[in-house]
Amino acid sequence: MAVTAVGGFIDAYTFMQRGGVLAAGQTGNIIFLSVDLTQHNLPGALVKIMALLFFALGVALVTLFKHHHFTHYWRIMILILEMMVCLVIGFLPHSMSNLLVVPPLSLVMAMQTTAFSEIDKQGYNNVFSTGNLKKATIALTEFANGHDRRQGRIAVMYFEIVGSFAGGAIISAFLQEWLGIRTIWVVAGVLLLIVAYYAHTLHRKYGD
Repeated sequence: MAVTAVGGFIDAYTFMQRGGVLAAGQTGNIIFLSVDLTQHNLPGALVKIMALLFFALGVALVTLFKHHHFTHYWRIMILILEMMVCLVIGFLPHSMSNLLVVPPLSLVMAMQTTAFSEIDKQGYNNVFSTGNLKKATIALTEFANGHDRRQGRIAVMYFEIVGSFAGGAIISAFLQEWLGIRTIWVVAGVLLLIVAYYAHTLHRKYGD
């Protein structure tokens, strides 16, 4: 839930602070790209194209790394990279081109969602909500139709994930009223807490 809240938080941040671009929501970026092209907004279109490319690059990197990881802690390295990117982005002024700001965030968002892609053997996405909402609704319908308690638990899980994403986006929007571009430092702090908790959990499980 915390990782998913981060996904919503960063998308709201880039949308409000960086020209209406989504770091992770590439479906939205494709739509915005089509608008930019019809309005001849080439700088805006280029930012969205680069966000798409860097997102794809992030997915590819983690997919390759999954075949060669040498430690149970490999996902922590991705979270630390994401934390470092957020720290740096918070120092960059509005005058800095979005072309230099959004793609690195798209890269780490893609790495995050590819590295953390399952909960209790159920696939999910921590930087989008459409698929999670669909799965929640299907599970809820199956529960209502057949009174399958397992489907009920799955529905609750997915609705919690959707709520986490929405909550992260809402908190981000409110904090930006006071902190502006520095708001992303809040994400860096949350990621630090996630890293500490996840490392502790892995240490208890594997002991190395």
